[in-house]
Amino acid sequence: MKESTRQPPEKQQSLVPVSSKDLMSLPGKKALDVILESPTPVTLVQSLAAEDLFWLVHDIGPVDALPVLSLASNDQWQYLLDLELWKKDRLGIDSVNRWLDLLLKADAERFLIWGLREHRELIELNLFKSIEVRIKEEDESPSDFDEGYFTLDGLFFIRIKREEYDQIIRDFLRRLASHDINKFHQVLAELAGVLPAELEEHMYRLRNVRLAEKGFLPFEEAVGIYQYLNPQSLMQEAEAQKVIRVQQPTEPVPVSTSLLIRDQDLFYISLRRVEDGRILERLQAEFAAMCNQIISADGFVVRDKENLAAVVGKACGYLSIGLQKLAGGDDRKAAGLVQRFPLSRVFRVGYGAAMELRWDTEKWLRESWFAGQDFDTGFWEDDWGGILEGLLKRRPLFYTGFSEGEPYREFKTLEEITHCRKALDEIMGIDRLLSLVFAQSTIAPRVQAYQPVTYKNLLMTCWAQRHLGLPEEGRPLAVDELRAFFNNLWGKGARPYLVDTRMKQAFLDWLQMRSDQPAAEILGRVGKTFDRIFGELEREYGSVSSKDLDPRYIKHFFVAY
Repeated sequence: MKESTRQPPEKQQSLVPVSSKDLMSLPGKKALDVILESPTPVTLVQSLAAEDLFWLVHDIGPVDALPVLSLASNDQWQYLLDLELWKKDRLGIDSVNRWLDLLLKADAERFLIWGLREHRELIELNLFKSIEVRIKEEDESPSDFDEGYFTLDGLFFIRIKREEYDQIIRDFLRRLASHDINKFHQVLAELAGVLPAELEEHMYRLRNVRLAEKGFLPFEEAVGIYQYLNPQSLMQEAEAQKVIRVQQPTEPVPVSTSLLIRDQDLFYISLRRVEDGRILERLQAEFAAMCNQIISADGFVVRDKENLAAVVGKACGYLSIGLQKLAGGDDRKAAGLVQRFPLSRVFRVGYGAAMELRWDTEKWLRESWFAGQDFDTGFWEDDWGGILEGLLKRRPLFYTGFSEGEPYREFKTLEEITHCRKALDEIMGIDRLLSLVFAQSTIAPRVQAYQPVTYKNLLMTCWAQRHLGLPEEGRPLAVDELRAFFNNLWGKGARPYLVDTRMKQAFLDWLQMRSDQPAAEILGRVGKTFDRIFGELEREYGSVSSKDLDPRYIKHFFVAY
């Protein structure tokens, strides 16, 4: 019987073309299996953008990814080396030898041909730093050389300077001698003329030129991504027709960054509305380059997708904020804007909103009553203090209150900007009121000795002392005094007690008297803040009898115990 030519289902499935997006969406090990099972693995690997290959290799693990490295193109190798070999502007000798070893194991013959043609300077500089070479004179014998020297041709005697590189360098030299003995001799002979500083500077300059095409700009240029740009300026640029878009990409479009867009924010929605595939590819390439520019500007060393996801999240957040400011939340208009303006400019509009907050915070802080009293941000308690610390960072961050595991992260939405703006306005309002209430008082230095000072316990304690007719303002309350005050604070009724409306009015009257400000102005600026404080008093102490008040757990008043 004639044998069937029909392939099993799993074989048939492997013949279905795999897109770069499908491949990069897989876990590293699964992606490796797909490549190895592909009928055209070389085509599949070399169809990936160099950026995607970089992340794929790191996702799999460089050692386990040797089959992928063997299939990669020279240009893909080049991108890997450009990112891996340098620590800022210095060549990392450990990284050079690590990747020398990996590429030799991946495809030694091709690496030697490519390396000697395109990267002879790198090879010679690495050998210059790693080995000592002596040429045997006619009257010398091999026994005249120390134990540490070895030879592959009886003429050049080599000693490897660092033991950890011994096997890698030996293997490289053996393969080079076997590949082309004349090139082997030339390379070793040329080591005597190597000028390491000049070679390194030249290679670094060429590397920067190559990476600039991918968005990895030198730091002084990359930080331009954070240059302030307001919406009006962007619109004026458009009207003057000065905005130039990135051309349609001619190389494979990176998909790794696009696949990491997780939040379905306004930027994500606007991309979903783009129907033209060519425009979408252009935006994907532009987005990837912008993420690379952020990495350069922040000085990040990104080697895994978790860190890349953080960069992508930052980019998406400020793009969405920029689009919200430009489009007012209209996703159709936002979709038109991402096609009309370079993404980097939209990002700058979004980031500019956070910078405006920082500038306003710094300006207020220089003249604030709070700073003049030498208080730290703990004066404003955890929430407001955390917001201030986030806004005052070199690059402003949003305070989460540890609700997301970490106290700070990048801003994601215009609502978060607005939330911090409202908090800052309230803080400035309270600070202004405090400057008037305590204009003639030196109370602050005297109360610090008892417990951490906050704007709440400072105001509440001074008001309680005034209400009780106590003579010395700023000292802590005795427990009996606190209980007497609470007996007056609550209105009539069952527990939980509520603050008597007459006491709220008494508090306002005291503030009006001390600050010489109209009651309407006080309520307009900080009325909501005081409503929250009274609400806290009701929640914290409304179910507690005054005789059961424990001063150890009282945070809204200074209490001696």
